[in-house]
Amino acid sequence: MADNKDLKTHKQIMRHFTHQRFMMYLKNAVSKFIISFIIAFTIAFVPEYALESKAVFMLFILIFAASLWTSEAIPAFSVSLLIIGLEIILIGFDNFNFSSTHGEWKYFLKAWSSPLVFLFLAGFVMAIAASKTKLDLWLAKKMMSFVGKKPENILTGLLIITFALSMFISNTATTAMMITIVIPILKNMKEDNKFQKAILLSVVIGANIGGMGTIIGTPPNAIAVGALGDLAPSFVSWMYHALPPAILLVIILRYFIIKMYPSNEKFIEIKNVARISDKDGSIGVVPQDKNYPSWKKAIVMLVFASTILLWLTGPLHHIPTTVVSFLPIIALTVFRIINADDMREIRWDVIILIIGGLSLGLGVVKTNLDDWLASLIDFSSFSVIVIALLFSYIMVLVSNFMSNTAATNILLPLIIAISVSFGEHLSTFTVIVVALAASFAMTLPVSTPPNAIMYSSGKLGANDFISIGLIAAIIGPIVTISWMNFIY
Repeated sequence: MADNKDLKTHKQIMRHFTHQRFMMYLKNAVSKFIISFIIAFTIAFVPEYALESKAVFMLFILIFAASLWTSEAIPAFSVSLLIIGLEIILIGFDNFNFSSTHGEWKYFLKAWSSPLVFLFLAGFVMAIAASKTKLDLWLAKKMMSFVGKKPENILTGLLIITFALSMFISNTATTAMMITIVIPILKNMKEDNKFQKAILLSVVIGANIGGMGTIIGTPPNAIAVGALGDLAPSFVSWMYHALPPAILLVIILRYFIIKMYPSNEKFIEIKNVARISDKDGSIGVVPQDKNYPSWKKAIVMLVFASTILLWLTGPLHHIPTTVVSFLPIIALTVFRIINADDMREIRWDVIILIIGGLSLGLGVVKTNLDDWLASLIDFSSFSVIVIALLFSYIMVLVSNFMSNTAATNILLPLIIAISVSFGEHLSTFTVIVVALAASFAMTLPVSTPPNAIMYSSGKLGANDFISIGLIAAIIGPIVTISWMNFIY
């Protein structure tokens, strides 16, 4: 009886503790929400601006959204939904005449049908298919079987694999998968070998920087493409803009981590890594599962190869990138590799976050708020290089403390407003550079999911992220702008 009473008391204490934590969270969230509202209301409505009423309302929405994203008062995707709702209510109807039938409010829903939504949806579907069939793990282990035993070669192999996968799969999923390969490698190393940190950081670097390479690599890229509209680069053109600086930066960071964490072993045994699999330990072979036989893995490989090939050869066949995106979505569902449960697992919060950013940009342009923002500071005496460099560093700084997607949503409308005076050509230059800068934010353990995952290994300290993160933050924008200036 005593044990039962103790158990009951324990449950009551835990229930009370959970309730207290929830109430504290709720109180904190409500406080942040109210403060964000007051800040936005004060800035937008108290001073008198030479703006039309709809532009003033849009200014309020912009500041309110930025404050909510920064304070994290509510989930980031909720802010996106709030943006669209406020735009419809405050701007979508003349004089709040909700009985009007002109349908202008539908303009703010255009972002939901953006081609980028389907492009990202295709990326998520392919990532789930690769994970379900263990194709990603199989490919990674296959590649690792060719790198040899030299520490530098092993690190290079991990870096290349992570970088390549992150171009098409989210950096979070890539890192979570790569850690299953990294842990056995670490176990085969001496406990006092500092190169363990280099191994872990190689995955962090590859996952964060690899996303620069394609439009679907990371949400800020998609937001930039959506913001540029008709000026947006194609899938191949984006790779031409972003892949060379990404590769160069990875080479530079590889040099630094090898110098900072040299190995005290000439060779590292990794044969167990190639042999390890989730069930039967077969060499480089994904364990067979009755639900995912080898022919399904073969279909996923074929769909992957076909989709990427069509994306890369767009200038030859002129099939829109978005149309190609339907290939994996349809094919993988037809062959029942992707089912309804899998579709529910898609990162819809990320997609909604992107939609919110696109809608925010639409509202800023529609109300001519962008012209007013551009007139606040005279940037005519600054070159486009200086402006791009300045806002790139602002992007890196902000993205270290908040979601890089949210940071991009906040900064890009301002960037476009300022750079439009330089002409369409240079405006595109600036937007792409600043969006790419979001990928350089990796200074803190919590700056990005890859950082947090590798930090959880217990072998990396905060100083390790600061060291390599500062290098990326400082030289990243310089490398990107140098390349962009060269091709422009």
